[in-house]
Amino acid sequence: MPQEQTKPQAKEVIKKASNLPTQINLEEMAGQGQEYVTARDQKLPILKILYANSPVLDETDGKYVETAKQGDIWSETSGKVWKGRQGLIVVPCLYINTFNEWKDKGDSPGRPVAIHTDPSIMSQTNRGADNKDRLPNGNYIEDTGNHFVYILDENYNPLEQALITMKSTQKKKSKTWNSMIMSRRAQGKNGMFNPPSWSTAYKLSTTKESNSQNSWYGWVVEFDKFLNATENLKALETTQTFYQSAMKSDIFGKVDFAQENQSQGNNSSKEATPF
Repeated sequence: MPQEQTKPQAKEVIKKASNLPTQINLEEMAGQGQEYVTARDQKLPILKILYANSPVLDETDGKYVETAKQGDIWSETSGKVWKGRQGLIVVPCLYINTFNEWKDKGDSPGRPVAIHTDPSIMSQTNRGADNKDRLPNGNYIEDTGNHFVYILDENYNPLEQALITMKSTQKKKSKTWNSMIMSRRAQGKNGMFNPPSWSTAYKLSTTKESNSQNSWYGWVVEFDKFLNATENLKALETTQTFYQSAMKSDIFGKVDFAQENQSQGNNSSKEATPF
């Protein structure tokens, strides 16, 4: 009798267990929980060249990286540092030229007080004794090339989004990069065409530059390759999505300008003010 009573219980347990899901397909649920996250709810780091006053090189700072040196390239989001000479691979997804209005160090809110897109703002400025283009209100304007990029690893897998700002001595590099992108050609079914920038990969490295007064590190931009749907489908899908998102949203709303403002105010010999 005891044996007959235990058999139905065992069957019942097995029956209940068989109703449980054997696995969860997380790929089919991609993006769940992030439906209401907008551009302003995310942080887009500025990819920086490291200089002497960078927090990454300060042993007392929480961001200190022992192996980092001046001229290396740093992303705050991942904390990753790339060696300047070795460089990294990026995909330029969108370019916007702006005229950023800044207050002087100490008065700055940590980001530009205004981001102008009309170049006529420069006609309202006068060159100050510090070689900055000053508005009548005392603020200064920086003509800035903003390259929104996606960083790839050595196997061309997407890593993270970033912004590269090029101004002052580096503005010429920005123009050269844009010319490289605009002049690039690929063979299509109907002849040669200019591929979207988000389908092209470039190598960015750094080099030491100087004039009669100062020295600093600047960007070196080199074409790497076209991304193709056979070998680099994941990268293409990711970079295209970033481009589409940037076009539809307030892309500057997610930029971490604190890094940019910090670099402007503390180092007179670097990219921002090399003269």
